[in-house]
Amino acid sequence: MSLEEINKVNKTLPNNYQLKNQEEIFDFLSFFHEHGLLLFFKDEGLRKYAIFGMQWFSNAFSKLIADRKHISQDCNTKYIKKWECFNKTGKLEDELVEALWTVDQSYLDHKTELMLYMERLLMLVSIVDGADKTSWYVPCMNNKSFTRHIFKRKWRYSSILCFRFTSFAMFVYYRLIAYCMSSLKWIAQLDEDKSPCLYHTAAIFETTKNHTVIVGIFDNDIQIQVIRINKLQLKVSCEIGRSIENALTQLTKTFEEEKTFQKGYKCLNVFCSEEDMSFIPEKKLSEAKEIQCNCPIVDKHEIDVHETLMFWEEETEECANSKTSGSSGLNLDRTRFAKVGMAINDVLTQTLRDILQNNIPSSKIFVKVNASKRYKDLNGEQQNLLQDATNSGYEKFDITLLYTLIRNFSTITKPTRGWGLKALPAPGEITEGDDVERIRLIRNNVFGHVNSASTSQPVFDDCWSIISDICTRLVSYTGKSYLNDLSYIKNLSLEENKREAIIDQIKVECKHDKEIPREKCIQ
Repeated sequence: MSLEEINKVNKTLPNNYQLKNQEEIFDFLSFFHEHGLLLFFKDEGLRKYAIFGMQWFSNAFSKLIADRKHISQDCNTKYIKKWECFNKTGKLEDELVEALWTVDQSYLDHKTELMLYMERLLMLVSIVDGADKTSWYVPCMNNKSFTRHIFKRKWRYSSILCFRFTSFAMFVYYRLIAYCMSSLKWIAQLDEDKSPCLYHTAAIFETTKNHTVIVGIFDNDIQIQVIRINKLQLKVSCEIGRSIENALTQLTKTFEEEKTFQKGYKCLNVFCSEEDMSFIPEKKLSEAKEIQCNCPIVDKHEIDVHETLMFWEEETEECANSKTSGSSGLNLDRTRFAKVGMAINDVLTQTLRDILQNNIPSSKIFVKVNASKRYKDLNGEQQNLLQDATNSGYEKFDITLLYTLIRNFSTITKPTRGWGLKALPAPGEITEGDDVERIRLIRNNVFGHVNSASTSQPVFDDCWSIISDICTRLVSYTGKSYLNDLSYIKNLSLEENKREAIIDQIKVECKHDKEIPREKCIQ
């Protein structure tokens, strides 16, 4: 009913029952709206109408999101391509709305009001179409798979802000995406095929302050991560986190549960993946200086509390930078971590290159691997490196690819207890294969602690002793010395910016490796 019609009805009532002015009519309608008996909003453009037929409104939306068995004949023939696009991407065109609603003329008579109310309730959101045609995005109809390609880029990544729900997580997620697009005015980034980066379980947005925000859902967790090519502005990430939390509070305020979601953080910083099912409540993290996590994915490891919270806390960037420089103890721990990372990337990786070169000259590696069944298991980047090895050698081969090739194609003496051990070989197990396994396990241990980026003096001493022994033994096998390079790294004086750049690079490599299927990864 229009407001004009409601006013007419009001005037037909006895004087003592009549609402006296427009404000009282608004209060009357708002009261019944809050009790779920009608729909009414005071917003400009909406307050001209009230929807009294709640079931009628619900049916109108159900007709839009119906499966193929329940759509009109017109949709099954004339508009089938538009419907298939809608069913895959969630993009709803105006022509398709009318075709879906031909079953009931009343929907068509009130199409404008219905779409406005659905948009206000975050069931859908209007989108800009390059052809100047009216269209909407309906999140619950998007069946496009999230490809995770964004995490292959060498960008800066925040920690992951997580909201764990007790119920209705997916329902809230759909409305949250609509809220980000309509209320926050975030624009979906474009995919490689120029389509919006809107997926069934994730959405990638560009904010007004040159930061990229990823909003996703996995199981009962809605997750947020901010990324950027350059250094992240902590004020911006804090603002983004606050906006999302406020939105979720608003979207769940009518739920009967007293506490619908809990705020927290992820342990391994792996976005929306079964590789990181951890959840650390905000209160637990905020009250601790350091936390040892016992998540089931990796061995016990420390969480860098400040590095996790700094992107979402209410603080100035200057304050955050001050905390980052922190105490001398924290700086030393991070310096030791960076040096172990340098030893792995600069020295141990080189030992693997030399081992492989001794077994299979780089000029012959592509022919050998291409003739095997293992070649198709390598990804495109790895295959390109193999094809280019005749010209460029093994210099660009990373530790993951080197290990895979040594394990499957070299003739070195195998590890005493076989490949893929879960613990370091015993001190007396010193075949070339045993040392390759030691390199794998040391590297994986460092990557498992990448979020804390901290190594204590005792751990550093033990790790460095193992690395030094590996390099000493491999001299006799490769004919090359690595101890001078190792000594240089150990005694190197690292400035803060150099140290943090090394740590950032380790984090990038860690994220890159998590994108490679397990059978190709270091196991």
